This record gives sequence, C-alpha cells and structure tokens, in this order.
Amino acid sequence: MLIGSFDHMLDAKGRVFIPAKWRETVGDTLIVTVGLLETQTEKCLYGMSVEEWERFSHKLSTLPVTDTSGQAIRRRLYASAAACEIDKQGRILIPAQLRELTGLMKDATLIGVGDRVEIWNPESLASYNAMSEENYGDALAHLAALGI
Repeated sequence: MLIGSFDHMLDAKGRVFIPAKWRETVGDTLIVTVGLLETQTEKCLYGMSVEEWERFSHKLSTLPVTDTSGQAIRRRLYASAAACEIDKQGRILIPAQLRELTGLMKDATLIGVGDRVEIWNPESLASYNAMSEENYGDALAHLAALGI
C-alpha cells in the first residue's frame, strides 16, 4: 500500500526520487499519466505499478465507445501515459510534456494514495488542498451517501 507524503527535488534531467518503501510495491516501472481532478487549474500526475495500471486500464476498457465523455478521459489518460523505469538510484524520469503540464520544474511532492502515487508541484498541491478544505463537508457527505 502506498501511503505517506514526501518532498523531493527534480534533478536537471527531470528525474525524481521514488521512496524505497514504495519501490517494493510499484516494482521496476511506474506508469505515469495525468491525474484525474475536478479542477482545471490545479494539476498533478498519477503513477501506478504496471499491475495496477492494467487493472485500471481494464476498467476503462469497459466504457462503451458511445460514452463520449468517458472516451475523452480515456484518450487523455492513454495519450499522456509513459512507462517510467526506476533506475538504480531509485529515480524515474518524468517526461518533459508531463512536467510542463503540471508545472514540475524544481520541487515535487509525492503522495501515496493507496494504489497510486500522486506527483504534485508543491504550490499546486497547497492551492488544491485549500480548495478541498472548503468543500470538506460536502466530500464527507458524499462518502456517507456511498456507504463509506
């Protein structure tokens, strides 16, 4: 299980360190793609093990081709996805396109969210957290409605 939060710097090539305790869970490769958030202003990346990506991908493949909203998200996730191998120093190279999309230039915050890693620009994460705090009661009500 991927839990916790870590702050790391990207090196000059755009590589970021993956914590050792997460590497046991994710294996040798992390599939990195755009994050699914309800906001267009704050962006993050999702990283999943190959096995988790395959499970997630299977769920996406069940969307009917006539579900144009679902297909648009599927298209975006697959077009942005990259298989990032973890090197001997425990780093992955985040492709330039994904770094630019999320504003990852120097610092990164990595968050373990159970089955995936989220990779954030720290300023974007702070802004997103502030927005989420405003809607926290609604989020709790939503979980209650789902029976969680």
